[in-house]
Amino acid sequence: MKKGNNYIIEGGAEGKKRLHVLSEILSEYTRQLLLREGSIEGQSVLDVGSGSGDVAIMAAGLVGQSGSVTAVDFDRDIITLAEQDTEVKGISNIRYIAQDVHNLDYSGLFDIVYARFLLSHLQDPVRVLHKLMESLKPGGRIIIEDIDFSGHFCYPPSKAFDDYLHYFATAAGNNGHNAHIGLSLFSMFTGAGVKDVQFDVIQPCFNKGQGKWMAYYTMDRIRAALLKQDLATESEMEQTLAKLKAFTEDESTIISLPRVFRVWGRRP
Repeated sequence: MKKGNNYIIEGGAEGKKRLHVLSEILSEYTRQLLLREGSIEGQSVLDVGSGSGDVAIMAAGLVGQSGSVTAVDFDRDIITLAEQDTEVKGISNIRYIAQDVHNLDYSGLFDIVYARFLLSHLQDPVRVLHKLMESLKPGGRIIIEDIDFSGHFCYPPSKAFDDYLHYFATAAGNNGHNAHIGLSLFSMFTGAGVKDVQFDVIQPCFNKGQGKWMAYYTMDRIRAALLKQDLATESEMEQTLAKLKAFTEDESTIISLPRVFRVWGRRP
């Protein structure tokens, strides 16, 4: 996560904790996606918007010492923390780069380019998608996972949850981002000339556990954006968080992640 100076979710150490929880939830889904066509041992992977580094670390294990991973994120603090994690784990085949994704300048270097929850936080996702394509070797694979926030749900209905959805989508839209970009990824791929495009949709949901807390964690991390955009007062945010916390703690309720569209294909 990642994505430019007007990214609405606060980063740093607390942001990394949130991203780690999200990565834990999606870990097996992403692993299966990376291995969809078999072993990737020895291949080169570019992880763009690498955030907490969890996918980069997973990919490093899958490609082995004969392969390599390059992880790019705009958040220098998160890059530093990810580097520390990698060093502690004794992993030597990941290179981390603090860089705005709009400034990517790779040409035909990678076997796989991967990005999760990146394009939805950009003002010009089509331009960046073309840059990701240019980073691939001919025939290389591009894999994108991103959200359709409108598909988020809870049960029973909760005003606090509905307020959270409104706050997030509005704050993102005010910054020129598209919280519902998942719906258009397939057409973006075909429009960018990606070949053999395929897609599916996943949507984990929970009545308890860390996954259920993602809405609360995210609401807490968009405080600064809401205040900056005058979308809510401090008091209104506290009330929403308190009600969302109570709803989340109740194991008779359920909360989903946003719908996650997963789209993949090849560079011609």
